[in-house]
Amino acid sequence: MAQSIRSWWLDDVLGREPAAPEPLRGDLRTDVCIVGGGFTGLWTALQIKQQAPSVDVTIVEKDICGGGASGRNGGFCMTWMSKATGVLPLAGGQEGVRLLRAAEDGVKAIGEFCRTHAIDADFRLDGWLWTATSAAQLDAWRSTVEVLDRHGLHPFEELSPREVQRRSGSRAHRAGVFEAGVATLHPAKLARGLARVAAQQGVRIHESTAMRALQRTPRPGVRTEHGTIRAETVVLALNAWAHELADFRRSILPIAPDAIITEPVPDLLESMGYRDGLAVSDSRLQVDYYRTTLDGRITLGKGGGMIPFAGRVGTRFDTPSPRTQEVQARLVALYPQLRDVPLAAAWRGPAARTGNGLPCFGRLADCAQIVYGHGYNGNGVGPSYTAARILASLALDLDDEWSNTPLVRRGTPGAFLPPEPVRWLGGQLVRAAVERKTGIEDSGGTPDRITARIASLAPGGLTPVSPASAGP
Repeated sequence: MAQSIRSWWLDDVLGREPAAPEPLRGDLRTDVCIVGGGFTGLWTALQIKQQAPSVDVTIVEKDICGGGASGRNGGFCMTWMSKATGVLPLAGGQEGVRLLRAAEDGVKAIGEFCRTHAIDADFRLDGWLWTATSAAQLDAWRSTVEVLDRHGLHPFEELSPREVQRRSGSRAHRAGVFEAGVATLHPAKLARGLARVAAQQGVRIHESTAMRALQRTPRPGVRTEHGTIRAETVVLALNAWAHELADFRRSILPIAPDAIITEPVPDLLESMGYRDGLAVSDSRLQVDYYRTTLDGRITLGKGGGMIPFAGRVGTRFDTPSPRTQEVQARLVALYPQLRDVPLAAAWRGPAARTGNGLPCFGRLADCAQIVYGHGYNGNGVGPSYTAARILASLALDLDDEWSNTPLVRRGTPGAFLPPEPVRWLGGQLVRAAVERKTGIEDSGGTPDRITARIASLAPGGLTPVSPASAGP
């Protein structure tokens, strides 16, 4: 069996923590049971406690809080502004603008929450560069900027190529736009800090407690290895692991981005001009994203990666990255000065893609007291705060702007993926086409029509989807 590893972020914090909470042993009753102790589950628990302090909330997590995507991502705390071409057609102008502004406010709220509750999450509101590193990527942001302008939103600043290169410290960037409302942070510090605050506010947290069965009864339940939880409402905050439930197997696609982080080189970064917490990404479909850390490291993540077969996510993302050399080569292509800098760690983690590049929320068709939210498409750190407001309203059965937003679906989301084994085989074909298309474009060429057509079938990631594919 392959070695099981965690991200560098998690390894950085776990050795300094006290003993973890005990797994659930025995049966219990609660008002709200949240399955999943990542950002979505933790923010939802905190939001419920803020709105209704007397409501009893229990979180069950099969690993540790933050052990999944929340503790393995690149720490980009982004808004939804880059997804405007998906959000606005789906939600409508007025509601779409409200959601985009709420997600923008959510980034600042996360920073304020960290300050208020003494969560040292290395939060830096230094913005995001959305760049082009090949001719094919030039103006990838144009339709997004234009639709935002038409709705009175102007989050992006157009920069000259020279300024993009100066701010990013890399001459590989040909053009780009800057969004000031984006932050970077230490994701594992945030996840573990949220768990601490949630426990202080009366949320019961049972780690090492996997859901073995979901009981879809008028008073739903969650069966674990050593007990059963009965609740008025169950919240599924599973993200990629929602794919293990038949309800979502054809509506989300788990995929495993790979990431690396260097040893500290603060003087070298200073000489390159990369001096702050600026987040940078290119405009590939399988996006490359990179940023620095407070102690002078640089981390780069690469989209794409493994696709699990037949819903079996399990621990497949816990093994060492098989693409370390490829990801490191990409880092060196962007920053040749880092050629001889050793890596401190390499890992991979789960992300969940949806057909329109946006997360989905709702109630299960066969049990309205089970609600769900997942599918961040690689952009969940910031939007999970806004998602928690939606899930809290659903869990508390409120009739408000959050429970009625068009992001909430009526019943199980529609399928955009074919059944197995076509899904897995098709996924391999599409992924290969995307990699081939990107390689050709990086070399200055134009991919053939068949390659381009197959690659276009890939679901949206950090970059926006087209309005034509933005339906519910």
